[in-house]
Amino acid sequence: MFTWMQFRRLPATLTLIAVAMVGLALAAATGAANSAGADTSSQSANHRSSERLVVRGEDTVKEVGDGACPAGVCQLELADGVFRGTPVGTGAYNGSVQLLVAEAFANGEGGVCAPMNGRIELGAGSPDRLVLTLSGDSCQDGAGPLTEASFTGLAHFVVKYGTGEYAKARGSGVASFSEDATDRERMTLIGRISR
Repeated sequence: MFTWMQFRRLPATLTLIAVAMVGLALAAATGAANSAGADTSSQSANHRSSERLVVRGEDTVKEVGDGACPAGVCQLELADGVFRGTPVGTGAYNGSVQLLVAEAFANGEGGVCAPMNGRIELGAGSPDRLVLTLSGDSCQDGAGPLTEASFTGLAHFVVKYGTGEYAKARGSGVASFSEDATDRERMTLIGRISR
């Protein structure tokens, strides 16, 4: 049983314990913040900055071989490409596209669409190159003979690897392709890149 004197000393004792615990908590928090600050500065030294990637280009779409599509896959080449953009500047590009015509589907206008996969090399022939892989769909605009049609393609791209200035590049985004009936194509890439 507590005496009156012990009871009167209890609040002072509890206050002293509380002040000691607050002091320990502050010391622990300060130490954790200092070590987190050190970790943050070392992480930011290793952190790559991300920036917008916007590229526009023009090329010619060519059928590979005799235009046949063995096993339902048509091979296309993107030739004589010229691009401009940020942060990549200007340069040449080339690429290859596989149209999976065995998996074709209706475009809703009496024409067809087909899944596509491909590869684009920005900076072809230079030491600073970005190689992208892409996957999406290409659709005939309207209906009619395919050899006289224009096409629109939408795809997701990923930076597969880079060389030179882009050796450690990573990134992704969306790509659009607009091919006219004479096989001239306009390409737009919009995404992010870190290096």
